[in-house]
Amino acid sequence: MASKRKRKEKQKDFAKAKLKVGKTAQKPDNYTDTSFKSKTISLPNQSIASSSNYGASSGASRSSLSTGPSLAVLTHQLSLTKHHSSNTRKEVLNYLQTHLPENPSYYKNIMTSILPLILDEDKEVRKALMSLLSAIFAKQPGLIDLHLRSTILFILSAMSHIIPNIRTTSTHFLRIIVENSHGNLINSYFVKIMRNWFVLMGWSLNEQDSKQLSMAVTTLSITAMNANSKQARIGHLQNLNKFLSKTLQHDQDKDKNKDMKLNITIHPQSYKYLLTDTVQPYQPLKLFVKEFKSEGSGSNGSGISMLDLNTISTEDLDTRKKIMNDVFKPLMIKNLNTFVKEGGEIGREANNCISIVTQACTSSSE
Repeated sequence: MASKRKRKEKQKDFAKAKLKVGKTAQKPDNYTDTSFKSKTISLPNQSIASSSNYGASSGASRSSLSTGPSLAVLTHQLSLTKHHSSNTRKEVLNYLQTHLPENPSYYKNIMTSILPLILDEDKEVRKALMSLLSAIFAKQPGLIDLHLRSTILFILSAMSHIIPNIRTTSTHFLRIIVENSHGNLINSYFVKIMRNWFVLMGWSLNEQDSKQLSMAVTTLSITAMNANSKQARIGHLQNLNKFLSKTLQHDQDKDKNKDMKLNITIHPQSYKYLLTDTVQPYQPLKLFVKEFKSEGSGSNGSGISMLDLNTISTEDLDTRKKIMNDVFKPLMIKNLNTFVKEGGEIGREANNCISIVTQACTSSSE
């Protein structure tokens, strides 16, 4: 009897238990429960970003929120400008354009977040950024003057970018700056913009390579340009026309403002004691500058060479005209004439640029 009982107990260890329907297998004796439950504590009223928006139940606070997005919403939307999806970045820019805040203090964060998108690889994102910048400058006219330095930095980087599509739209951003900024501020970047424009168009600034320049221009249109190169060059020349008109032609609005100031002055010679509009009004007199004749100067030693451009201030109109006449005009006219020979719209835009440069240099010589 004892042997049969032991034999049955041993067989139980190797026998498979038959489970009833709806019942789970019995857990072993050494089973350890590893499941756990977590609890979270949410305190939205103590959030730093939305502390001024939560709990605003008064009528005044509700009216202020209706004029634009709250700080928390705006911060979240600006964080999406770095999203990996191009559609998300474009939708954020469209949202910001339709929900521009009334509070001027918010625009510093907005400009800091959207300006790097000038170098965005997606074309639709850059188009949305153009319309957003135009809307911002129309709503806040003096904002561009505060962020002009960083904006010009990104535009110059786009003009010399390795990706052709980014270079194509770079001058369109510059056109927005030219249309919305004051001339005195954009004039200080005249030399840098002209140098990058030569790089963008594939023109050489070295006078020693002038003999090989015509061959370089003809091969450039065949090898270095893509299928949409002609349309891109037309856009570049149109924007160059506006830039040259802004920086090389006399601003008539300043004369109107001066006439208005003279109408309200007490004495006829009061204008002599008023503050000037230029940053360095006596810079052309060169009172505190010791000049040395450079090798690239003209025959009479009064010309401006490429080495002088690094130390010359371009706030003065006559200085910009002299720089154009001595440095940029000869090579620019030679390259623009190649576009004139092509005819069509690109020939008309090149002719307009030539007329502006010629007129400015003629007036400066007089």
